[in-house]
Amino acid sequence: MNALIPSSEATARIAAALSVLSVETVPLRAAIGRVLRENLVADRPLPPYRRATMDGIAFRFAPVNSVRIAGLHAAGDPPPRPLLEGEAWEIMTGAQVPEDCDTLVPYEEVTINDGVATISGEQAPGRFIHEVGTDAPEGAILVAEGTRLGAMEIAIAASIGMEELTVSQRPRVTLLTTGDEAVPVNAIPLPWQIRRSNGPMLEALLSDHAEVLHHHLPDDEGQLGASVDTALASRDLIVLCGGISKGKRDHVRSVIESRLGPPVFHGVLQRPGKPLAFWAGPPPVFALPGNPVSVLATFVHYVLPALSILQGCDPATRPLSSLSSSLDPHPSLTWLLPCRINSKGEAVPLPPHNSGDFVSVAGATHLLEIPPGPATLPAATMVSTSSFRV
Repeated sequence: MNALIPSSEATARIAAALSVLSVETVPLRAAIGRVLRENLVADRPLPPYRRATMDGIAFRFAPVNSVRIAGLHAAGDPPPRPLLEGEAWEIMTGAQVPEDCDTLVPYEEVTINDGVATISGEQAPGRFIHEVGTDAPEGAILVAEGTRLGAMEIAIAASIGMEELTVSQRPRVTLLTTGDEAVPVNAIPLPWQIRRSNGPMLEALLSDHAEVLHHHLPDDEGQLGASVDTALASRDLIVLCGGISKGKRDHVRSVIESRLGPPVFHGVLQRPGKPLAFWAGPPPVFALPGNPVSVLATFVHYVLPALSILQGCDPATRPLSSLSSSLDPHPSLTWLLPCRINSKGEAVPLPPHNSGDFVSVAGATHLLEIPPGPATLPAATMVSTSSFRV
């Protein structure tokens, strides 16, 4: 390893080394979860017409107790004839409010008998009328470039007639896990072996963000080099897992360094995950430690934000959460600690016994970033959190 650097410096060096991927056009139905690379602009005012927000009656304001019903005006109907004095329309939610109507009284405040509506509620011009352009004027940016598209953004795109969207390409990621001791999931391990868990975990974490090719490799320098060469020629990001520490069969640094030169960094002042390494590429390469909790912590803290940057999306700001109980920080290392968020919105720490103890972190959904320090952090201290899902 090189001289250890602070976690914040590692984050800054990664961000400085990354470039945004190219764009592609996809059908609207395929855009969920993708990062938008164009502004979505209102093609007309929103709402585009005076819209009724309640079922009831509509008329021009006058201090009267009753009005005659002229007929029904429903959503999707064209404008009706002008009202005569003392008349009102029965109007449905979503209908265009006629130009000669400025007052809407909901059915709950009206009694209709023999075509006459008796009004018991408030008569106030503008009430329950959604005026033209009050949500957004024509030409307004409704969804900005760089937004990760969720269900509501898809709805907005549909509302302005966007059948296709320009988005970032999904990163093509090669995931290389290593270890002679790790056997396939369906194998019966010998007493000195374990089943492979890092690969399935990382595939699950990557599934929403990237197209993933995963290979598990033995601790063999030649096989590692061949797989790395293939990935360097065709992928947008390489994530290696294991083989980056000081062991006699840890070949990752020598293999990557022989192809890309010295790393941007190798070694971070943090627990777990001190041996983390990063190369700028191209393509960028993350070398994560092999212990499961180290893998989880370094992936969530560093790789997930990098995937956002590659897609042209600013990494999500790490929100602050209140600790549910006190914690003793490490005096000199940043602690990347799995946690869950309870019903009160508090962060419940799930400290493992060691970086190989992934059983203790079952149920974790977030990662706490506990800065180094000499003093106990009491319950209710606000600390930075990262979600396992961007």
